[in-house]
Amino acid sequence: MKTIILSIALITTSTFAFAGILKNFKGVFTDQQVNLSWATMMESGVDYYEIQRSGDGVNFMDVDRIESKMTISTDDFQLNYQYSDTHPLKGTSFYRVKVVNRDGSASQTAVVQINISVVTGTKMYPTVIHSNILYVESDKTLSDVKIEIFNLSGYKVSETNWSTLNGRQTVQLSETGSLPKGMYVAKLMVNGENLQSQMLMVQNF
Repeated sequence: MKTIILSIALITTSTFAFAGILKNFKGVFTDQQVNLSWATMMESGVDYYEIQRSGDGVNFMDVDRIESKMTISTDDFQLNYQYSDTHPLKGTSFYRVKVVNRDGSASQTAVVQINISVVTGTKMYPTVIHSNILYVESDKTLSDVKIEIFNLSGYKVSETNWSTLNGRQTVQLSETGSLPKGMYVAKLMVNGENLQSQMLMVQNF
């Protein structure tokens, strides 16, 4: 069966309050590059911003840094920032911004997910979880399949394995009960390689 690759532009928005100043962290794929933007309100004490990128939503690397626009003569209430990744990863990628202060302290934004291409042959769904269940579906036979679920601190909360997978299979996100509400990352491994990563929002009741 022929695999179809579709190019898409996915806009993801995340709001994160760092000391009450950083908001509206966004990412969009357009013109073959990923454009990130965010704004700060009454910025104070920030040294610089590190742009961090990941191919699996768990392991992040620094790709660039932007100096703070705040100077002793700046009196703007709101400062706007932009960054363009002109060589983004293929497939699914994840971005966040690390805020580094002059006193050495640091924090980071929530994560935004960018999908540059989608392979229709294999997918994981839904992305919003209400019943502790995730489905993985493929129109071809996959061997040595593993799905790992991570929280955003990089801790693996569950793992499911199949010797072969074809059609639809059910994955329990937690074997001991439903996970706490929040964001997680599902990694689909085939023959030891990461085939696909997917951000999940758990909203179990």
